[in-house]
Formats: sequence, C-alpha cells, structure tokens
Amino acid sequence: MASFTPARALLMLTTGLTCLLMAGGALIGALIGGGPVALGAAVCAGLVGMVGSLIVRRRAMAHFAMAQRQAGQRGYAEGIAHGVLIHVTAYEAAVFPRTGPSGVSAEEREARRTIAYRMAALDEVPQRVRLAAADALALLDKTDREGAEEALARLATTVRLEYSRL
Repeated sequence: MASFTPARALLMLTTGLTCLLMAGGALIGALIGGGPVALGAAVCAGLVGMVGSLIVRRRAMAHFAMAQRQAGQRGYAEGIAHGVLIHVTAYEAAVFPRTGPSGVSAEEREARRTIAYRMAALDEVPQRVRLAAADALALLDKTDREGAEEALARLATTVRLEYSRL
C-alpha cells in the first residue's frame, strides 16, 4: 500500500468529489430529460468538477510546499539555537571545571570560548537567543559563577520558549 501523504489524500478527495459531481449531474439530468440529458449533465458536471479540483489541488500543493519549507527553516533555526546552548554550556564547563582549577587547560578553555562565541554570532540564531547567550558569555568571561548559572538558566528557558509547541 502506498503511503498516505497529504498529496495523496488530496488527490483521493478531489477524485471522489468529481465522481460525486458526475453522479449528481447524471441524476439531475435523468430527472429532467432522460438518458441523453443525463449523459450531457454528467459530462458537464464532471468537467466542472475536474477543473475545480485541479485549481484547488494546485493551490493546496503550493501551500504544502510552503509549509514544508517553513518547517525545515524552523527546525534548522531550532537546531542552531540548541547548538548555541550546548556550546555555551561546554564553555561553562571549561570555566568552572568539576575537577578543580587545573582540570581544563587554557587552550581548551579558549577553544570552547571561541566556538561558543562563533555559534552565538551566527545569523540564523534568533535575536532573543543571541541576547541571552551574550549575557551568559559575558558573565562566564568575568567568571561570575552565580550570575553565569542564572544567565545559563535564562538562555535555556529562552531556547525552550522560542520553540515551544503550543
């Protein structure tokens, strides 16, 4: 069995409606004037139904394509925002290592800082996420543990609220 995509569902719906229009035209034509009128009415109703279904199908398919593009863009931006959160959190782990002050080398800390700043500066990052990341990075650069934890919590909340599915 073929997959039941929106395009297939729309095709089945418009085909069914066209068939119903043809049957209705045939019934009305039979009631009005017999066999030849029923055939003519069925053909006319079928043609009208087919033209209408082609117009509706074309508009719906354009809408489906636009919705698919928007979903892809939204998913990409959501992934980028989550990437910012991950890299800022990785930088926090380098600034405040759980293994003590000598747990992370200066080169690793600088590398994590550079990646976090680059991710936060991407054009695809939404403005609210970018501002929350900038606050968190500024506090991490100052090595303010309490402020950084609050800023990271705000960043995580901002990312979650930016893409929450209501």
